[in-house]
Formats: sequence, structure tokens, C-alpha cells
Amino acid sequence: MAQAGSSQPERKRPRLSPEDEKPFVDHPTLYFDDGNVILTAGSTLFCVHRSLLSKHSAVLRDLFEESHARFRGLLHLEMEETSEEVEALVNVIYDGLRVDVQKLSVETFPSLANILRMATKYKVARPCDDILARIRAEWPATLVQHDAKVREVRDRLSRIYGNANRPPGIQQPAQGVPPPEPMPPEEDAIVHPASVISLLRECGYHDKDLFFPLFYALSCTTWQFGGPSLGLNLAPLSSADVERLVVGTERLRTAHISFAVVTPEFAVSPTHPPHFCILGATQMWSTMLPLLLPPARRRSRPIEDWCDMIPLATNGHMQYHVCALCARSIASKVEAIRQTLWASLPAYFELS
Repeated sequence: MAQAGSSQPERKRPRLSPEDEKPFVDHPTLYFDDGNVILTAGSTLFCVHRSLLSKHSAVLRDLFEESHARFRGLLHLEMEETSEEVEALVNVIYDGLRVDVQKLSVETFPSLANILRMATKYKVARPCDDILARIRAEWPATLVQHDAKVREVRDRLSRIYGNANRPPGIQQPAQGVPPPEPMPPEEDAIVHPASVISLLRECGYHDKDLFFPLFYALSCTTWQFGGPSLGLNLAPLSSADVERLVVGTERLRTAHISFAVVTPEFAVSPTHPPHFCILGATQMWSTMLPLLLPPARRRSRPIEDWCDMIPLATNGHMQYHVCALCARSIASKVEAIRQTLWASLPAYFELS
């Protein structure tokens, strides 16, 4: 303790104003001793470098220029967000705008969501682009990429379950009985599409190519509407998006059923009598019908269900006495139906 009248009083931390006396806590890793601006989020303090944050965020740069508040002798900005959200933004800026999380899962989604919200609000473009790219990779907008994603999932499941997850048209072409609905062990670890849709809406995105694969994936997880479990799954959605999902799912399933129940016209092969392949092709299509129209309790995946019919047409044609040329014609018709359904998804879900 310094003596009264001493010319060199003991140095003390500046007395805090009543507002400063709240139980503030310095962030353990983002409170830099040489920082020159303090961000407050709740009771957490971030001492950071103004030049770095200003360089990557014009919004923060403007806020710094407008602020005249001081805290601990430094420029002070009181943030509206939680400490977790501010931490996400500051971390990604100090990490060179890289998003280190590679896999989109229920464990990583909260962190990625915080980064996307904050990077969108404060206009830090690169993290937004990285996260949107991850979402697009998980729910692709092109049918080719969607099919590749489905094959990847099925291959992973087949290593766990064996043949239980093989496409139904290959597994039981003669009996026409669909196998039990596979239950992926990782299903609970996959981010629910409704949560992603809600996040994108919150951040102001409207790109239909970003949304329609998510709505299709959501429709595949919903085989009937109503009940508490469905309400829980759709809780993140706005009422407008719930309506969009219900209407779009019914439109998709109606179109799917319409294609399935009408036997298409088959071209006559020049190498066989007309009745020969036409009769076999009709029988083959009839075999496909129960595989395309599963029981109501089973999930409906029209795009995947039609895809599973292509191997049945190309590999099972001899069983139905259909020549290879006509079998390829049937497979082409099936693929054309898939292309039509996929291209119609934005309109079905009113995302155009």
C-alpha cells in the first residue's frame, strides 16, 4: 500500500464505472493482450485487433468508426449476439477465413450455423461460400450428383448390413416384394433437412437450387402428415414452408403414381414379332409396379425408386422374354421419368 503523500503512488487498475462492474470474463483464447478493441457479448469480453476485423468485414469497420464507447481504455463495441456466436465469427477471421469443420453432422451443425449466421450478417463472404458448398455437396441440385450421393450412402450401409440395402429391383425381381425399409445407423447423426432450410431462410437465401433438394430430402423422411413426431421434425420450419412441404410432397407422389400405373407404349423391335417384346415388356412393367408403390407405412423416395427399376429392365429382360434392345428402351423411359420428376421438384414445392 502506498504511503499518504508519496510522490509515487502504487499503480492500480482504473476504477470501473458501475456499468463496468458486472462480472465480466475474458475469453480464454480470444482476449489478446495487444488488442485495441473490446467486443462484449453478454458477460464475455473479446480483446481483438481492429485492423484485422475491419479488413474482412465492412460492417464491423463501420461500427468501429461510429462507436465512441471506451472500456478498459480501449474502443468498445457491445455486440447483440451471444458469446458463442461472436466467438464463431472472431475465430473464423483469425483462422484465415477457413471453416475447419469438414463434415456436416448434428455435432458440427451448431458451429457451422453460428458461423453462417454471423458471416452473413457481417458480410464475410468466404466462410458463407464454404458452408453453402458443404450444404450443396450434401444435397446436390443435379440428378447425377444426387445419384452419386445415394450410391455413396448405400455402399456404406451395405458394408454394415450386407445385401439388406441392395436396390429392391435387383434383390427380388421375380417376387416383386419390396424389402424392409433399411434403417441407417447414422440416421440420427445426419442433420435434419428442416433445420438446414430454417437456417438458410434466417440468413436470407432464396436460391431454388439450394432449397429444392432439401425439400425433396425432407419429403423422403415423411410418409404421412400428422402426429407428434412429425411436428417435432418440422418444428424449425415456418408455416409457409410447412405448407410448401405438404403441397409439394403430394404433387410429387401424385406424379410418381401417375407415371407408375400407366403402362407406357413400347417401341417394337425390328428383330422380333411385334407381340413378343410388347407382352414381355408389359409383364416387366407390372412387376415394377409394387416396387414403385410401396405400402403407405414405408417411406416414399420416387427418384431412388425409379432408379432401382433400371437394373431390373437391363438385367432382368431375359426372364420376361424381352430383347436387349427393347430392355434398353424401357430403361430409357424409366430414366426419362426420373429426369422429369427431378426437373419438376422446384415447381412442386413452389420454389420457382
